[in-house]
Amino acid sequence: MLFKKVDLENRVQDIRIRGKRITDIALDLIAEEGEEVIYANGGALLPGLHDHHIHINATAASLNSLSCGPPEVSSEQELADALHKSATHQPQQWLRGVGYYPFKGNEESNIIDRDWLDKNGPDCPIRIQHRSGRLWVFNTKGLDALGKAGVSLDANILDKGHIYDADASVHEALMSDPQNLSDLINLLLSYGITGVTEVTPRNATEDFLNYQKHCAPLRMTIMGRPSLCDATDKSTDRVSIGHVKLHYHDHDLPSLETLTQEIQEAHAQGRGVASHCVTHAELMLTLAAIEAAGPSKKDRIEHAAIVTQDALDWIKQLNIGVVTQPNFIVAREHAYRQDIDKDMHPNLWRLGSFQKKEIPLAAGSDAPFGSFNPWLAIHAAIHRPVIFDDGEALSPEKALELYTTEATDMRIQRIIKIGSVADLCLMHQSRNALFKNPIKAKVHMTLIDGKIVYKS
Repeated sequence: MLFKKVDLENRVQDIRIRGKRITDIALDLIAEEGEEVIYANGGALLPGLHDHHIHINATAASLNSLSCGPPEVSSEQELADALHKSATHQPQQWLRGVGYYPFKGNEESNIIDRDWLDKNGPDCPIRIQHRSGRLWVFNTKGLDALGKAGVSLDANILDKGHIYDADASVHEALMSDPQNLSDLINLLLSYGITGVTEVTPRNATEDFLNYQKHCAPLRMTIMGRPSLCDATDKSTDRVSIGHVKLHYHDHDLPSLETLTQEIQEAHAQGRGVASHCVTHAELMLTLAAIEAAGPSKKDRIEHAAIVTQDALDWIKQLNIGVVTQPNFIVAREHAYRQDIDKDMHPNLWRLGSFQKKEIPLAAGSDAPFGSFNPWLAIHAAIHRPVIFDDGEALSPEKALELYTTEATDMRIQRIIKIGSVADLCLMHQSRNALFKNPIKAKVHMTLIDGKIVYKS
């Protein structure tokens, strides 16, 4: 396969692929007999993008769910209208909503409950997920269906219809068949994504095998439980085992000793830990535990939503990496203005500070809780809201690099060179045009192992 006139690092080049690898890069390569020739017309050729933090099953489910929060829905009346409109297309079936965020602030008193859904929603089972992913809100018919499916419902749940931190039990009770992933995979390929890191904490061997079976041709690194190591002999160059996922919240933080032991056990398996850290308390406990366990270069912080200067210095000292979500600072700007004290604004979703300290940094979508379109995140990394900038915005080149690091080692940048595996993304735009406005990025082709897996 021969690509003619691609924009490679702002130079027009030809590139030849044989089998899975790039074999030639030159100014003017001559097509061989029978060789497929693709005319790029100056379109940028990039390494295939990698989403370093995504929940695949939940994201696939969200494609058939109603958006219940900003920007599509911005008031309780709009939410009620959207619920009724959606129900007309699937009467008497489950109505599943995602992305909900209280419109008057995130205090408990502002969150809709069972009574609100009964009064304002359609006459069918309803469940709506809070934007954080931690809370499901059910109406009465939804609670009845959940109870019949075998989920234990205490008096508090029955009163408000709020179920916290029970995504696994809700999923198992209501999903009789594996989630269809084909539509999501095709969308990811259309954005130039050639690989993802699946980060759901409960992932075990059976999840690994399911992804291996249903996620081709995407490359996947799957993190999750310590028991994932049982699938080591089933790893391939396409689907492999990643970090042990640590997922705690302020209300259920373990002791330092317990967390330290978990980290030591992960290291004993030859795996790093990937620790969910949205709040300052979550981050500081994690850093203390990593230090006590003895840090590994494989260890990483997920999200790093709030990082003070002291925490930044500590991360650098431990020599660990960060995987963050650049798009959240744009998508959730209104909520952060409303709910986060102004003196904490400089600590929100840092980017530039990590790179200035040479802290390994990569990005993921956290879909379905954020958009899985990487170009929105790249645009957001370049064009942060002024109120949250303070030197944290990145150059276009550095923003793109957040998505082109190796899946298991964000210290390594994947580059296009002779001998490298042909996981590639060919754009319609030149590199300069792409960087001027990434939000309008248009992918021409996506290749994995030298095969075209998407073509616009």
